[in-house]
Amino acid sequence: MEPDAYPPLPPFNYHGYLPEGVHNTTLDQLQERLVINPQRTVLWKRLREFLRWADTTGAFSHAYIDGGFITNKSQPEDIDVILQTRASYGTAAFAAMEPFFAVGIDTIYLKYSVHLHFWCEGFPGGLSDFRRFFQYLRPQDAAPLGLREGARKGIVRIKL
Repeated sequence: MEPDAYPPLPPFNYHGYLPEGVHNTTLDQLQERLVINPQRTVLWKRLREFLRWADTTGAFSHAYIDGGFITNKSQPEDIDVILQTRASYGTAAFAAMEPFFAVGIDTIYLKYSVHLHFWCEGFPGGLSDFRRFFQYLRPQDAAPLGLREGARKGIVRIKL
């Protein structure tokens, strides 16, 4: 499912986020770094179960992880996940996504605490590249920290 190891994730910055960019990691490294209390343990178990499901399809190359789980928040509520299809934009990519939509995005959230999004190479320009989108702090998160609009943060990528 993933390579043996990557360099350790960088430390959180002063504001509690990973430095800007996409940081490659393994599930073991992510667990060691972020599963530090009972709330995070619950989210971790749900994330692992969800990623096992995604991995068994063989249709996805990477999972990008974001949300409160990838911060220094002690009690994150959920995890944002972007699954990247192996297939480029088109019928095969849509077929990879279809089982998740059949289950229902809301049902997935209730069961796994995962806000699910997808990415495939070649998406038309009008559709968001969530891998970039999630690297921006929302204005309501940036303002209380005294950060400018458009401030960026890091996300993690796991090879499936």
